[in-house]
Amino acid sequence: MKRFLPFIVFLLVTSLGIGMTTVVYRAELNAEQKRFEIMAEEAVNQLRERLRQHIALLSATRALFAATDGEVDGTAFKQFVAGLGIDDQYAGIQGIGYARFIKTGEEIKAQLDISTNYALGRAVWPETEQEYRTPIVLLEPQDERNKAALGYDMFEEPSRRAAIMRALQSGQAAASAPVELVQEITSHKQAGFLVYFPFGRSDASTIVEDEVRGFIYAPFRAGDLHLAALTPQETRGVALRSSDGDQFLFQTAKFAPENATYNVVRELEFAGRIWNIELHETSIFYDAPFPHLSSLILGTLSAILAFALAIAIVAQQNAVRQAHEVKRLVEETLKEKEMLLQEMRHRIKNSIARVLAIARQTANSAETIEDFSESFTARLHAMSKSQDLLTRSKWQRADLRTLLSAELEQVFGDGSDHVVLEGPKTELNEQATQAIGLVCHELATNALKYGGVTEPGGRLKVEWSLSGKKAKRRLKLHWREFAENANPPSDKKGFGTKLIDANIRGELSGSIEREFDKDGLSVIIDIPLSR
Repeated sequence: MKRFLPFIVFLLVTSLGIGMTTVVYRAELNAEQKRFEIMAEEAVNQLRERLRQHIALLSATRALFAATDGEVDGTAFKQFVAGLGIDDQYAGIQGIGYARFIKTGEEIKAQLDISTNYALGRAVWPETEQEYRTPIVLLEPQDERNKAALGYDMFEEPSRRAAIMRALQSGQAAASAPVELVQEITSHKQAGFLVYFPFGRSDASTIVEDEVRGFIYAPFRAGDLHLAALTPQETRGVALRSSDGDQFLFQTAKFAPENATYNVVRELEFAGRIWNIELHETSIFYDAPFPHLSSLILGTLSAILAFALAIAIVAQQNAVRQAHEVKRLVEETLKEKEMLLQEMRHRIKNSIARVLAIARQTANSAETIEDFSESFTARLHAMSKSQDLLTRSKWQRADLRTLLSAELEQVFGDGSDHVVLEGPKTELNEQATQAIGLVCHELATNALKYGGVTEPGGRLKVEWSLSGKKAKRRLKLHWREFAENANPPSDKKGFGTKLIDANIRGELSGSIEREFDKDGLSVIIDIPLSR
C-alpha cells in the first residue's frame, strides 16, 4: 500500500484540482456568455436606436408638411432635408421624400409636381391596374439614385402597397417587407425597405381621398443602415444576420453560426414589422491575451501541487527506506563483526590446536630432534601456503574439489593419504564457497582433534553428488570419518557446531544431519545451488 501512496495522492490532488478548475472554467464560460449577451443586446439596441432616429426624421418632415398645409415646393424641401444632415449623420437612409396619393387617371397632378420641383418631364410609372397610385414627387437629397426614382408609383408593388395600407389604417409609421429599391441602379445592390407616414388622417377602414393627400416616406438600404449602427467598438465582437420573416435583410461578413460557441436570437419590432436578429461572437470577442486565465492558473497550480506532493512522498519514503537500510546494514555489520571476532578467536585456537597436533604427530614419528624440526617446519609451511591460497581467493566462486583439497591440506598437511575425495565437477558461488569452506574447516579441525582420522587405521572420505536441473539443482555432500578408537562427540554445542549450523541452515537454506556409529562420525549436508 505504501508503494502506491504517491500515486494515490497524485490522483486525489489532481482530481480535486480538475474539479476546482472545471468549476472555475464553467464560471468563466458563464461570465463570458453573459458578456456576449450584453454585447449582443447592445448591438440590437444600437440598431433599434438608429431606426428610432430615422423615424424621428420622418416625423419632423410630416410636421413640416402639416405646418404648411402641404404647400412645400422643391426648393424649400431641399433646404429642409439638407438641414437635417442625413448624408453626414444618418447613413442607411437613402433620402426623404413625398408621394402623392391619387386615383388612377389623375397622374397629371404628379407630373406637374415633378416638372415644377425638378424641371423634369417624367411620367408616372409603371403601368398599373390598381384604383389608386402613390407616385414620388419629392425626394431629397437629389442624386442619380434618387433622380431615377421620381415618378415611381409605389402603390403598384405588393410589399409597398401593404405598408401603405397599414399606414393609412393606423395613421402611424409603417415599414414594408424587404424589397429592392428603385434606387439600386448599380451592380452592387442591397436589400432595402421603406417607411411611410400618412399626411392627412383616416380612421376608417376604407380609403377616402379627401382625408389622405400623400405620404412622407423614406427608402432605406439595409446594408448601409446595419453597418452604420454596428460601427462602435463594443459591437465589433458580434456578428449578426437580420431578416424579416423568411426574407433576408443583412448579414455581417464573418457570420458563421455553425462555427460559433454562443448564439442568440433577438426580435426587433419596428414600424409594424418584426425583424429576427441572429447573433454570435467573432474572433475579436476572444482578443483578451488569456481568455481563461483563472482556470489556467488554477489548473497549472493544481498539477504542480499534485506532482510536488507525489515527489515529496516518494522522497520521504526513500529517506525512510534508506534509514531502515542503514539501520539494517549497521546491525548486520555489527553481527558480522561479532561473528568475525568469534571466528578469528576460534580460528586462532584451531590454528594453535592444529600446530599442537602437527607437533604431536611429528614428535611421535620423529627419531631425532633434526627429523622433528625438518618435518614440523615443512608442515607449517604447507599450512601457511594453504592459508595464503584461501586468503587470495577471498572465498570467491570456486570448484568444490579445489576448495576441499585446499582446506583439508591446510588442516591435515600436504599429501595426506588418509583423505579420499569423490564427486563430479561442481562450481560453487561466492556465498556457497565461503559457507562450505568454513564448514569443512570446522569439520576437518574437529576430525583432527577428536575424530582420530590421522591415527593408525583412521581415514576420511568426502563424497558428493548433484541432483535436479537449473533452478532446482542441489548438492548433497557426505562427510565420513573412520577411526579404530572413535570418540563420540560431546552433547554440548560449541562455537564450531553453531557456526556450521548457521552456515548450512541460515546462509544456504540447506539441511545437515549428524550421526555417530562405531566407525566414527557421519555428516550429510544438502544445499540448493541456485541461490
